[in-house]
Amino acid sequence: MAHTQETRDNLRRLYIEGMPLNGAAVSCGVHYDSARDWKAKAKAAGDDWDTARAAYRISEQGMDDLNKALVEDFARQVITTTRELEQSQLPAADKASLLAQLADAYSKFSKSFARINPQFSGLSVALDTLKTIVDHLRKSDPAALKHLQPHLEEVGAALGKRYGG
Repeated sequence: MAHTQETRDNLRRLYIEGMPLNGAAVSCGVHYDSARDWKAKAKAAGDDWDTARAAYRISEQGMDDLNKALVEDFARQVITTTRELEQSQLPAADKASLLAQLADAYSKFSKSFARINPQFSGLSVALDTLKTIVDHLRKSDPAALKHLQPHLEEVGAALGKRYGG
């Protein structure tokens, strides 16, 4: 089924304004595969909808709100990954190693983010300290790390409240 340019433009607008691509497709009466194809073709032609969407978020929310959303999104991903690790059947040593890698990624994100947003500098230091503790326990006392693991989410949330604003 051929769609008008107006339909394509409307779908693009909805996506850029924050609607998920599948939601924009449904709203416009377009199959998701068509919407995904339009997005890919537009990108190949130099119209990156994701870049336009990011610019729209900045202009609508302002930098402070966008920065907060970025930190919250990353923290949510860390929490989700931690929960998946808790429920996995991996050996404890593998879980400890993956948790250390996750803490390292979170620490690096926080440090990088603190460079562009000094408000998060305290959070960066706190999370780096937490990473140091996890690294130490992974090497010297894996059993203690196993006992700490269920509390990492709560500790991370408390650090976020204390230093993240």
